[in-house]
Amino acid sequence: MGPDEQAPAAEQAPAAKQASSAEAACAESQAPAPAVAPVRVAWAVGPQTFARYARVLQPLAVGLMDELVELSIMCPPAPANQPPLGMPCEVVPCPIRGWLGFRESGIVRLGENLRRWKVELIHAVDASAAKLARQVALDQNLPYVVSSFDLADARRLGQTASQADLLLAASQPIADALAARGRTDGRIRLLRPGVFHVRHATCFQEPGNSVAIVAGGPLENLRAFDTVLRCFAELAARKFDCTFFVIGSGRAERKLRQQALRLMLGPRITFIDALSMEQLARIFQDADIYITPAIQESIDMQSLLAMAAGVPVLAAAGKGANDFLRDGQTVMSFAYGNHEELTAKLSAILDDRASARALAEGALEYLRLNHSAAGNVTALASMYRQVIAARKAGGSSR
Repeated sequence: MGPDEQAPAAEQAPAAKQASSAEAACAESQAPAPAVAPVRVAWAVGPQTFARYARVLQPLAVGLMDELVELSIMCPPAPANQPPLGMPCEVVPCPIRGWLGFRESGIVRLGENLRRWKVELIHAVDASAAKLARQVALDQNLPYVVSSFDLADARRLGQTASQADLLLAASQPIADALAARGRTDGRIRLLRPGVFHVRHATCFQEPGNSVAIVAGGPLENLRAFDTVLRCFAELAARKFDCTFFVIGSGRAERKLRQQALRLMLGPRITFIDALSMEQLARIFQDADIYITPAIQESIDMQSLLAMAAGVPVLAAAGKGANDFLRDGQTVMSFAYGNHEELTAKLSAILDDRASARALAEGALEYLRLNHSAAGNVTALASMYRQVIAARKAGGSSR
């Protein structure tokens, strides 16, 4: 066949089909992605939710805006428990819970507001609000989700957990505790608290200043904090240039203050009442070392914020809720109640500040991989949409 001759039609057809397929694929790749429909979610909070978890919930709420999740917050009528400034949400006053539960009239009014705002899902962002979330969800035939920050929630939730569409555990030990109670049918998801964090370690930035050592947590455990005071006294006796702080309140506070006087700590130690998460974050900007001396069943937000601030953390070793306290990787562990070991490890850090900075850098890297605020937003928005889609399809994520 010469150069000017045409190929038979039977031979041209495959080439034409290939060109047509290529054009269609190109057009498809250039077509805009399908729009994601907004979803409307109501958060249920308890009396202490924002006091405990504001540093986690605020970036979560702001980030969800970018994921087209519109929030309302069912908030108890307590001035101290209002959402932080800048949190994008509608606040819905909650009915007050009495001895026999929530008043039916209050639940009805709350339901009317949620219907008006076309809420599609209820999320108890703290297990203390789980009963309210369950009652409203059942009343409005909506799916509901419960977050757990405490090992004891596995015992407390009971029927509320068995009927929730999803249970969001803040750590693996909490997830394991929820699963061990049964009746969860694969509805547990791991959603570790996400926090904003600095880029690099911030400890020992002013070599000429005294080292600021902070110990914190609920002052309920006398032995744990007595360990800290004895360690502080030993460091003072060895002439380390340190200033000591104990942050928290609780039943053991009076005895601990008396012990500090007996140990001659005097003006070198300051006791500070329990602070908000915002106040703690500011304190950690100036701290050089943080100590968590008690093994906690709830998420240790103080240690998490200290790590996020670039401060090296020393933590009592033992089983608890906080799987982010990893010896040698994110914290330096010491035997619970052993002030001699704590003193030895603190002395080593004070003598080798490069190792302390390396520990803080390791903690920051761990947070980047496992406690990202942005990662939390994406994961939670996806879970919301899955639960809502399952309910609209006539099924359930349960």
